[in-house]
Amino acid sequence: MDDASSAVMTSRVIERVARCALGPREDVAEGCVVVLDALAREIGTAATLNGENLERVIFARLTREPRASSDAEEEDGYAWTVETYRRALDEWRRCENKGDGESAAIAAEMENVMDYCASYGGMLLNPALVGTFPRSERALSRGCGVLLDAMRSMNGIPNGYLERLAVKLEENEGLEDVAEKLFDELRVSTRWMSPLAEFDGHLKTMYQLCAVKPFARALVKHKRWVPMKAHLSAINGRQFETESVLGWFLRPSVLPDIFGCGEPDCVEAYFGDQSSKKRTKREVEASYTMLRGCVGRLVEGLYQILFVLLKHGGEVRTGVLEFLDAFLKVNAGRGKMRIQPQVVTSHGGAYNLSVVALRLALPFLDPQSGKYDKIAPEYVRSRACRISLNDETRVALTAEEAAAAKLSTSEDKDDWGFICECFYITGRALHLGYVKCINELSQTGREIQDMQDAVRDFEGRREQWMQLPDRARYERRLEEMKSELDQATAHTFQFDCALRDPRLISEAMQYYRLVAVWLMRIIATNGQYEEGHGFMFTQIAMDKIPEACPVAFGCLPEYIVEDMVEFILYISRFSLDSLEHEPLDEIMNFFITFMGNTTFVKNPYLRCKFVEVLRHWIPFEGGYQSQKLLSLFEVNPVSLVNMIPSLLHLYVDIEFTGTDNQFYEKFNVRYQIGELCEYLWSVPAHKSAWIKLARDDPEFYTRFLNMLINDAIYLLDEAMKKLPEVRQIETDMQDQASWAARPQQERQERESAFRQTRRHLRSNLTLAMVHVRMMGYTSREIAHPFLRPEMVERVAAMLNYFLLFLAGPERRQLKIKNPEKYGWDPKELLAIISDVYVQIYAADKDKVFIAAIAADGRSYRDDVMVEAANVVRGLGLRDGAHVDAFEALAKDVRDRASEEAEEEADLGEIPDDFLDPILSTLMRDPVKLPSGHSCDRSIITRHLLSDETDPFSRQPLTADQLVPDDELRERISAWITERKAEARKR
Repeated sequence: MDDASSAVMTSRVIERVARCALGPREDVAEGCVVVLDALAREIGTAATLNGENLERVIFARLTREPRASSDAEEEDGYAWTVETYRRALDEWRRCENKGDGESAAIAAEMENVMDYCASYGGMLLNPALVGTFPRSERALSRGCGVLLDAMRSMNGIPNGYLERLAVKLEENEGLEDVAEKLFDELRVSTRWMSPLAEFDGHLKTMYQLCAVKPFARALVKHKRWVPMKAHLSAINGRQFETESVLGWFLRPSVLPDIFGCGEPDCVEAYFGDQSSKKRTKREVEASYTMLRGCVGRLVEGLYQILFVLLKHGGEVRTGVLEFLDAFLKVNAGRGKMRIQPQVVTSHGGAYNLSVVALRLALPFLDPQSGKYDKIAPEYVRSRACRISLNDETRVALTAEEAAAAKLSTSEDKDDWGFICECFYITGRALHLGYVKCINELSQTGREIQDMQDAVRDFEGRREQWMQLPDRARYERRLEEMKSELDQATAHTFQFDCALRDPRLISEAMQYYRLVAVWLMRIIATNGQYEEGHGFMFTQIAMDKIPEACPVAFGCLPEYIVEDMVEFILYISRFSLDSLEHEPLDEIMNFFITFMGNTTFVKNPYLRCKFVEVLRHWIPFEGGYQSQKLLSLFEVNPVSLVNMIPSLLHLYVDIEFTGTDNQFYEKFNVRYQIGELCEYLWSVPAHKSAWIKLARDDPEFYTRFLNMLINDAIYLLDEAMKKLPEVRQIETDMQDQASWAARPQQERQERESAFRQTRRHLRSNLTLAMVHVRMMGYTSREIAHPFLRPEMVERVAAMLNYFLLFLAGPERRQLKIKNPEKYGWDPKELLAIISDVYVQIYAADKDKVFIAAIAADGRSYRDDVMVEAANVVRGLGLRDGAHVDAFEALAKDVRDRASEEAEEEADLGEIPDDFLDPILSTLMRDPVKLPSGHSCDRSIITRHLLSDETDPFSRQPLTADQLVPDDELRERISAWITERKAEARKR
């Protein structure tokens, strides 16, 4: 083809692409709709369109007055530049595929067309150049929004357009102005949207802009990217949500919010008016699946936006980290026990950000990947640390110690790497988002219980207020209370929908599994390690754990550990089957390692939560059965060796929490420990570990046993006192006529007191029985600690005291209606107490147990022991051999009691200086205390088991400070010998 023909062909292509020509001709290209008359007069209608006059053609087309038309290209020049770009791109692709010279020339011209379209498109968008070209009123009112309209149109924006546009805008210094307008409009595009709204187009538009580096740079420089960046303390979390570019994008959620969850109202559709109560479980789960899918699309879109921004690196990546950091800082109030919803971001915003952060962290969450080598525990001690930890409790250090542990200038660095920062940001985001929502759900559950009680009480007084003149006001108040209860119930469904998302649970499990492994690594290396060295928990031996806590570990915020436990506890309670396919050994090992260790995790309540998780994992009859969970207890080597010691150490540690309510707080966790131990005792390896602990560390085990007995005594005693109270009011209420005749106020007060007494009775019996059963099964194999001098009298007194209740003359007072409702089974209790008697008796080679029973002047009665044997035999509670052993014990005690009575008569009145000053009993093994007082060794040792202070001076005191008082012992011995000799003479 000659040059002339080639020029004509190129001209025809340009005419077709630009949809304009220099004049009407029969051979004009198909699709040309605009004749550029003025330009034709300048260059002639016979001229061909080419690179030399191409810009003039485009300029002439854009200076043409817009026309009202259904064709967007006719109405606005900007739409024409976009579509001309698209047609030029299509033509360029066709020519590129042919590869001949003719096609190459046309392709080159198409490159010019696309460049000019991008350049002039930028001029049309630039607010500083408004008026340069004629525009329609609509186009002028939309401003930069015409680009967003093109991006959201059916055809979308052509490939490569945004990249060229950004370059041209940068060249003409218009990028930041245009970007500001674009992102300002996008910022509010999802305002007040719910998960059911059409937000996909807005997410896609934002993503397309963020994928272009110049736009991404402009975004992170936008004044609303981090609002009030220079004065962050002047803005709160709620304002940040509504003012920042991404704030409204983060907000759509199914979670409750004081300002509503947006439109369309998914709350009313799926959770309102008790609708969830009226549906089957399958219908509710189907709703959950649909809503989770909507939120999932939103979160995935947000993740893609942040991920593509991070990929740009440099200042854009820094800008993303600054946004995340600012979001977390202004929402620090969400970390408080009670949040103020008006000044912190919505649950939805915090939840969505935590899920996005979690997804950004996924590439390095596998402990096998080794990428976690880059997570430096020293980061929290760095001045470059983005996370604000000034008000946060540390795992093992005080605030003063943490402040003093800041890295020196030589140790510190400015850049800790993305993986390190992302790890800590994700932890903080989960703390303020997902995990905080778990806490809010728990709080809502407690509030619902209170509301239900309030409604029940209010309705119970209906008869009273229905007689009042303003009873209508009471009716309205009752309806309001029920409405509030319904709303709170709906909130639980909303939380449940979001929190039990299977994908989220799996991803969070990956994060917290890494946390467990990483924390153990810090301990195993004593805080000293280098990148590139792999690590697995199996490399750690419990006896190799350092005695002192590494500063690197102790400085970490406590919420890292607490959130891990809160999350796993929530899943264990409400979605246990979700753990079936998750690796749990590292988490189990973490719990066991730190459960009984006060050095590394100072907070006893936090360590108690480890127990609560493990309690949900143990298999129980009629509950969820899992071989995976079973193997954690019966196969895991760390568990088999160390779980029992850790549990029993925590049992002892929880005695002193340092709070005013410490006495009552210990019972619940000890109950959970008791349930765990009861199951573990049935596993031979755990039983062996228990026996080994008692043998190897008798001092500790005696301390544990003392607390076990103290708890059993207190709880059973409280229950025994409440049983007659329950019986009495049951008797009173049984006489309906007499009860109805009492004043209404009296009835209400007694009924209220009765409900409280019943709750306390049920609680005390439940807690007590787990302790009593523990004494029952452990005394079969580990009886000797019960026989130690400091323990045997206490054990004997306890058994005698409760045997008197169960087999004594007053036992009928313990009979109540429906005892199973309270967990009251006197037969079981009597059988267990008889077990303990017999099992300790079998190990009592030196007859000290027999002597202790006989010496108990308060509760020992021979006739009660005889009656107890008859009841056990008569009811078939134990076999004949057991009853025979119990009767043999009773006989031995009877004989010893007779001997004791004779000895007491022989000794007569005991001199005051021979009496123990604590219990006023004759000292057999006197020891001197640092305060100068002398006490019987068994009595002061028993005191020290619960309180390591001198009872006279209140100064710290330990058993090794006790000094034998040989002189006093010899005097007492001589006195006893003398008194007995005198008695024989009589």
